[in-house]
Amino acid sequence: MKKTLLILSILLITSSTLFSQEFKVQVSVSTTIQGTDRKIYENMQKALNEFVNNRKWTNSNYKVEEKIEGSISINIKEHSSQEDFKADFINIQLRRPVYNSSYTTTMLNTQETDYFFKYQEGAPLEFEQNTYYDNLTSTIAFYLYYFLAIDGDSFAPSGGMQYFQVCHNIVSAAQKSAQKGWKSFENQKNKYWMSENYSNGAYRQMHDVWYNYHLMGLDRMSGDNQSEARNSILSALESLQRVNREKTQLVCVQQFIDAKADEIVQIFRNSPDNEKEKVITIMCEINPSNTNKYEQIRVQQNQSNPNQSPKGGGNSGGGYNTQF
Repeated sequence: MKKTLLILSILLITSSTLFSQEFKVQVSVSTTIQGTDRKIYENMQKALNEFVNNRKWTNSNYKVEEKIEGSISINIKEHSSQEDFKADFINIQLRRPVYNSSYTTTMLNTQETDYFFKYQEGAPLEFEQNTYYDNLTSTIAFYLYYFLAIDGDSFAPSGGMQYFQVCHNIVSAAQKSAQKGWKSFENQKNKYWMSENYSNGAYRQMHDVWYNYHLMGLDRMSGDNQSEARNSILSALESLQRVNREKTQLVCVQQFIDAKADEIVQIFRNSPDNEKEKVITIMCEINPSNTNKYEQIRVQQNQSNPNQSPKGGGNSGGGYNTQF
């Protein structure tokens, strides 16, 4: 009997090691407020990290190496009452490993500014996708499901749809919030429109963009089919162009560009001239303010360092090496 219990205990420990929560996201809380007790910010950071990384967000089991990586940084500039806070900004970043490589590509690099929220030290952080409790947990949960959705799209055709639906549910529940970031009339770049873009049938090709760029493109760049991989990435950019022609200045397109612009330049610098010209034309149409950047594709990359990694979005895991 004791031997059986020992075996079961070992199996449970092994299972919890191999299969765990979905995220490996670092949450950091900082402040510019002088002369304040730092303990509350330390406790807030600890509570948010536990909320993000120790909670089960899906019905799927994730191996340790499959955990979704990213970071959420909150910089607090006002603490007007015991429970009321204002953040100067929240930075949200999502990263994805590239298959058969140590390179990590940026998937999302966005920011919210002038962000108000309530936090009661020691109180549990509550969340349900169809119930709005507070601005802090709803915002964090929205971005976690947005991470799951984009990551899912990058591994399978429309693989993130169920999580985009959860984002939609969170936004719907938050319509009663007095805080900004949830309403359609505020601006075209907030959480409402992030969710809307991916549920709008007119922009359905955005799901193909993530899949063709990543699984069919980046994940095959380290093999013998780099030409096919680049063609898949080019196909993704053509889909992005079509989405942009449906409506310019979409937040889904802008977020993709913010994450991928520098990486795209690096990928196509050593490609054939006809590919270079296609990519330059597409990117200059979509993102004309960065025309000078895309014209750098014509500049041949230094062949003396074949392991130089592309620098996607300016922060795609510097120091990771792969041959593009």
